[in-house]
Amino acid sequence: MKPKPIRILLVDDHFMVRLGLAGALAGEPDLEVVGEASSGAEALACFDKLQPDITLMDGILPDIHGIEVTRKILARYPAARILHVSINDTAEDIHQALEAGARGYIPKSSEKCMIVEAIRSVANGNHFLPPELARRLEERGLRPLLSTREAEVLHLIARGFANKQIAAELGLGETTVKTHVAHLLEKLGVSDRTRAVTLAIERGILRI
Repeated sequence: MKPKPIRILLVDDHFMVRLGLAGALAGEPDLEVVGEASSGAEALACFDKLQPDITLMDGILPDIHGIEVTRKILARYPAARILHVSINDTAEDIHQALEAGARGYIPKSSEKCMIVEAIRSVANGNHFLPPELARRLEERGLRPLLSTREAEVLHLIARGFANKQIAAELGLGETTVKTHVAHLLEKLGVSDRTRAVTLAIERGILRI
């Protein structure tokens, strides 16, 4: 008896990306694309209806971030197997997706062979990360993490706020803000606020 194919839901807001993925997977006898969604809300509705074996999830959707869609799906269906396929592949992006419950993470630039391998691996109950992304994630774990307050201060710095304005916005003393700024500069390993912002963007800590 022929085994049932792995049923796949494609989630991406770009039609051509979905078309390309569907075309790439069409030649694999053990894989079957059963649905497509172009937004987070549509993805949730499609998942409810189709109950796919694997969901290929884009990170950036027009209404809900792919990470939040992943959380919502897993809240309803804890056994769901979601593989993120995203243009953003910083250590922070990977960490947040896996923390949300994704079973794997691959760049959109991946070759067909890697996408197919990732789908089959996740369908078999494994987690999947290409070696380069696994290295980035490991390096992230070696760096001191910003506290919630430090992250808030950094976001306001990125918006052009001076220490006095940050203090007023967060209800803190200006001296306390200066302390948070000093700590986040130290943790990021930079000497000034501008470099802190650019590095945070490079690492995916900040989204502008």
